[in-house]
Amino acid sequence: MADPRFFTCAGPFSVGDIAARLGAQLAGDGDATRMIADITDVKDAKDGSICFITRSNYLDDLKESKATAVLIGANNATRCPAHIIPIICDDPHQAMARVAQMFYPEAALARPMPGQENIGLPAIHPDARIGENCQIAEGVHIGPGAEIGDNTHIAAHAVIGAGVSLGRDCTIGAGSVLGYALIGDRVIIQSGCRIGQCGFGFAPGKSHIKVPQLGRVIIQSDVEMGASCTIDRGAMSDTIIGEGSKLDNLVHLAHNVVLGRHVFMAAQCAIAGSTQIGDYCQLGGQTGIYGHVTLGARVLVGGKSSVTRSYPDDTQLLGVPARPLRQFLREIAMLKRMSKTKSDADD
Repeated sequence: MADPRFFTCAGPFSVGDIAARLGAQLAGDGDATRMIADITDVKDAKDGSICFITRSNYLDDLKESKATAVLIGANNATRCPAHIIPIICDDPHQAMARVAQMFYPEAALARPMPGQENIGLPAIHPDARIGENCQIAEGVHIGPGAEIGDNTHIAAHAVIGAGVSLGRDCTIGAGSVLGYALIGDRVIIQSGCRIGQCGFGFAPGKSHIKVPQLGRVIIQSDVEMGASCTIDRGAMSDTIIGEGSKLDNLVHLAHNVVLGRHVFMAAQCAIAGSTQIGDYCQLGGQTGIYGHVTLGARVLVGGKSSVTRSYPDDTQLLGVPARPLRQFLREIAMLKRMSKTKSDADD
C-alpha cells in the first residue's frame, strides 16, 4: 500500500470496473462487485487489494497472498488460489501500469515533485516540523508535513519534499533534493544528491505505459553518501539502504533495490531494480549489477565488474560478466599462456 503521506489514492474501484477499463476477462465465477481499495505487490497484498503476477517465479507468493484479485496471464490463471479473483490479461505488466494509474493518477504524471508544494508559500512550509538547534541555510525549501530532527544541518538551496522525515544530527548538502523518503539519524547526504525520484518504470509495448512509482526510500541511520548520488523510490515496495552503509560519489540505486547493513560502494556503481545486496558487501568502482539479483553477505566485487546472476555469502567476484575470483584468474592465466608466441617462450 502506498504511503498516504506521499500519495493520494483515487480508489476504491470494483473488480468489474477494473476489468472493463482493461478490456480484460474475469475468470470463472469471479464477483465483479467486489471492491478494491488499492494496488499492491503480491507479497504485501491484503484483503481488498489487487496484486499482479508478471513473472511465473512469483506464483508461489500468490498462494500465500491475501489479495482479493490478481492481474494474471491466461497461461497462469488456473494456478490462481480459489480465494483470489483472476483478471486475465494479455499483458499483466501493462495491465498493472494502467490499474496503478487508475488508483494514483498524480503519480502517473510524476507529481508532485519535491519543491512544487512551496510555490507561492514561505520557503519553510508552516506545516513542517523543525527540531531544536537546526541550521537551515539560505534558499532551502521544506514542504508540508516534513519533519526535521534536532541538530540537523541543511545547506543552501536543498529541497526537502512534503512528508519527508529526517532524523537527528543529519547533514544535507547544498542543492540536494529529497522526496518520498524516511531518513534515520546521523545520515550525511553530500551536495547534489537526488533521493526519491521516479524509477525507470515503464511497461513496454506498442506505446510504453508509465508505471506509477508508489514506494518510498528508506535510509537507515549512519548512512553516508557522496555527491550526486541518485536513489530511486520503490515501485510498489521500498528502496532501502541499511544502517551504516557508505556510498561514494555518483552511485545509482534503481527502484526496489535493498542494501543490507554496512555496505561499501565505490564511485559510479549502478544497481538495477529489485536487486538485494547483503550485509557488509563491498563493490568496487563502476560495478554494475543486473536487476532481480541477490548477493549474500560479505560479497566482494572488483571494480568495473558486471554481475549478472545471484551469488551466496562470502563470494569474491571479478570480470565481465563477473565470476568467482579463482575462476577469473585461471581464465586470465590460460589466455596468457595461449597468447604467447614461440619467441616469447624462448625469451
